[in-house]
Amino acid sequence: MYNIINNYDLFIFDLDDTLIKTEKLHYICWINVLQNNLGDSFNIDYKYFCSKFHSNKKDSIKNYIENDLKINNYIELIDKKNKLYLQLLEQEKDNLKLIDGCEELLLNIIKNNKQFVIVSNSLKSNIDFFSNLFPILKQSSKNYYREMFINKKPHPECYLRVLEDFSHIKNIIGFEDSITGIQSMTSVPKIKTVFINTPDYYHYNYIINNYKNLLLIKDYVVFNQKNQTMLI
Repeated sequence: MYNIINNYDLFIFDLDDTLIKTEKLHYICWINVLQNNLGDSFNIDYKYFCSKFHSNKKDSIKNYIENDLKINNYIELIDKKNKLYLQLLEQEKDNLKLIDGCEELLLNIIKNNKQFVIVSNSLKSNIDFFSNLFPILKQSSKNYYREMFINKKPHPECYLRVLEDFSHIKNIIGFEDSITGIQSMTSVPKIKTVFINTPDYYHYNYIINNYKNLLLIKDYVVFNQKNQTMLI
């Protein structure tokens, strides 16, 4: 095990594509909802989706839907998309899995009497679904979800709340997969930020060029390999 376990006492994980590969399910749901409004001819590929729905700017999804697509019922769309997403999760639950190496890392965090939390823009219902599907996630010291905050990522409110709740802990490390999450987490300097994704992610190069001192990983296997050293 890399010295990550020794060096940090609190581990923060985003949910979608950080613990579980689910972002393409969000994409499928958004395409479905938007086609219901714009017609079946509407379509965007996954990279374009990430370019519009992932951003380090406030309300990027709302702005894209209202300004680019000229759809005015944004709140209604969000509600429909969230309901469809839960339905799709139920259909796909046998195909869902934790990101490689994740469960072993979480087990080692617990074994060494350290703590982890889940911090997501997702609704509580989504976190509850995954916690029931993957019992290891129930070992989280606390879950932070959309309904708890006034501002969603990329605003740092959620991570500032974590620091407030765990003010007694000095050494904190966090994992994020998107430009939205990276902007949010790096706005809180006390948290060592790890970017977990692959170079085919739309914002990958922008992130590594504009957010310094990030640790880059593609999965958690790197932390579970023996006889290697990496101090972070």
